[in-house]
Formats: sequence, structure tokens, C-alpha cells
Amino acid sequence: MLWEWLNDGTQVYILDLDGTLMPSAAIDNECFWQAVFGCFDKRGQLPDLLDFKHVTDSGILHEWCVRELGRSPRRQEITQIKQHFGQLLESAFLLQPGHFSPLPGVREWLEAVHNSEHVYTGIATGGWEHSARLKLKLSGLDQYDLPLASSDDAVARTEIMQIAAQRILHSHTGDKAMFTYVGDGSWDLEASRELNWEFIGIASGARAEQLRLAGASLIRKNFCKP
Repeated sequence: MLWEWLNDGTQVYILDLDGTLMPSAAIDNECFWQAVFGCFDKRGQLPDLLDFKHVTDSGILHEWCVRELGRSPRRQEITQIKQHFGQLLESAFLLQPGHFSPLPGVREWLEAVHNSEHVYTGIATGGWEHSARLKLKLSGLDQYDLPLASSDDAVARTEIMQIAAQRILHSHTGDKAMFTYVGDGSWDLEASRELNWEFIGIASGARAEQLRLAGASLIRKNFCKP
């Protein structure tokens, strides 16, 4: 369905970032927790993202702080973590830039959307805006200037997705739109169901199997034409 567009009616594809547009999910998670643990001088294994109610940077940090510290994170702590997180991502790029290379077919698909009528796209990421824009810059995908919503806008992924939809359609009102979320996590599928949106999984291996078990009916390895 990524390439099977309808002939009429507005279609909106809202994209996750890490693991969907680029294979950055693992390194992003590692850098995030390194920044969090560094701020609070903690050690230990990386927590399982499925243990959190909201799998977004803001939601994870808040819930982790309540569990581990008995309080919400302070503003200066959030600022420190964000800054360190960005530095760690840049260092990771210098060592292994492939983490931030667009998945096969991403550029071609974005070009096709740009040249199509009534088909629009943008990003709804569970990450913070500054790190999302950094990864788009590192990948070269910032050239597409896609509308973006992040966990700086809301804690819940469903709300982030709705904000992204509003920003995408800001100058394209009047048509009834069909919304599709493109993501790689079971939390992406769950959020799509809550909003009654279509869902396309971008995953392979264990992650693809996890989506299948969660009930995803359409899973692709990348954005290439079948």
C-alpha cells in the first residue's frame, strides 16, 4: 500500500522515524539511556520499552524518574539529558554513520509523494524534536522539510500523531482524508488502532514477527516498490 495510492481522496501517511525511515532505533535507545543514566549517576541494564505506558522520550523519562526517584524529572535535568543525548547521537554518527542512512526506497517514496496530488506525508516521532531533527539532518532527509510532531508536543503517541496530521493538512483543508501510520513498533500499531487509522509496519526479523503477533496485517521490509 505504500505505493498503491487511490485515484481520488486525500491520503495522509504519517511516518515514525527511528526504525522506520532509518535503522537508528537501537543506537537511539542506547544513547537515550546513556544520557539518562549519566544525568542521575545510575547503572544497570537498559529497560524494556514495552514496560512503559507511553513509548515516547517524554513519557519514558517521566515514568522512569517516578519509579526510580519517586518524582518527576526537573526542567534542568531534562535540558541536560537532551543536550547529552544529542552529543551522543553525533558521536555515534561519526563512528557508524550507517545507523542514520535512510532505508532502501525512502528517498524515492518521498519524491513520489512530493510529485503526487492529494497524497501528503509528515513525521510523528516518539522522540524529542531536537534529536529528531538532528537525525533527519544526519540522514540527509531534512531536505524534504517534512512537517513534524514529537514528544515535545505531547506525551502520548496518539496525540503526537494527531498533531502531526493537523500540521500536514494545515494548508490542505476541505478534503476528507484517509490516515495511515507507518511504523516499526507494536506501540505504533496500538496507537493506530486507537485512532482507527490504517497501519503499515516497516520491519524484518524479530521485530516483524512481533508486529505479526500483535495483529499487523501489512508489513514491509522497506519502502521499495514490491
